[in-house]
Amino acid sequence: MKLLSSITKYLSIRRSILFMIAGLVVFLLYLYFFIGIPKILLVINNVNSIEYVFYYSLALVAVLASVFFWSTAWNSILRNLSIKITYRRAYLYYWVGYFSDLVLPCASVCGELTRFYLLQRETKKEYGVLAASAITNRIVAYTIVTTGLYGGAIIIFMKPSILPIISNIFVVFVVGITIYMASLFYLAFDKNAARNFSIVFTKILKTLRLRKYSPELDIEREKSLTSYYMGFKKFRENPKLLIRPLILHAISYLLGLSAYILIFYALGIPSTPEFYVIVYFIATAVQDAAASFSVGSLEIILTSIFVVYGLNSGYSAIAALLVRSIGFWFPLFVGFVAVQYLGTRNLISQSPLLKKPLTKEIATP
Repeated sequence: MKLLSSITKYLSIRRSILFMIAGLVVFLLYLYFFIGIPKILLVINNVNSIEYVFYYSLALVAVLASVFFWSTAWNSILRNLSIKITYRRAYLYYWVGYFSDLVLPCASVCGELTRFYLLQRETKKEYGVLAASAITNRIVAYTIVTTGLYGGAIIIFMKPSILPIISNIFVVFVVGITIYMASLFYLAFDKNAARNFSIVFTKILKTLRLRKYSPELDIEREKSLTSYYMGFKKFRENPKLLIRPLILHAISYLLGLSAYILIFYALGIPSTPEFYVIVYFIATAVQDAAASFSVGSLEIILTSIFVVYGLNSGYSAIAALLVRSIGFWFPLFVGFVAVQYLGTRNLISQSPLLKKPLTKEIATP
């Protein structure tokens, strides 16, 4: 438990806020020394305020709608597994999990654990079936992402003038998402995958003595694994059940992409489809991987990419700020509101693994 507590302290909101502040300071210094405040002020003075408010407001609505369709797709999968929660609860649970992912650098794991805890607390369902619903939802969602990324890569590779650094980045993304999808399918279709994972995890717990081990843990694990397999069996026998979540996720990701497009329309600088694809996938991939650590560094990366594409450095800096405002800061604010509304501040400030309801099933996948 001491080791887990030290990890929790490392992945703390307070520490993440310090990294955010440091990142913002670095970006401000970058703007001052490499872009120049006069260039930024010139851009602000030239922006059509009416168009800006209109398109930026639409971008914020697109972000809210994108999350709604994502949570609705997840809720559809839950209902097919006889796990019933309201659409409002699913929406709020997603935002709380999203907030965890944004402030804690744990690559979506913290968000899933947070949603697991909230969902189990309400429904009292076993973590095995909840894990099945989460992995199924990831498979459906990343089917859309993979299709979009492969399509975007084809568009980019067909451009003879594309910079090698951009094409190399997309090669890394394509390889990474292919491995990720293969891992998800392995967990979903190989019966021994989750069992092996849970056995290894149990051995780690026993070796590190993170909790008192008892034979009952093996019984609980087998019970959860049974519900885990049964969850996937339902979708394997009737894949049509995944059509609705697939459509909902497609709408969600199109809305997410449209939010980025609207940002450039707000500044009066519409661009090519390939440009939006590059911005969308680079911004989301780096943010998902680095969370709060991406503050400052991702803004500088985006500004540099925009300059490479021929945008004025002043416009590039403002565009990077706005892209991050709808992709990071606005979701962070909405997630914070959801945390306050549900009264889950203690849950976010501690790892869900330390919560009593979760430790009972800690060895399950």
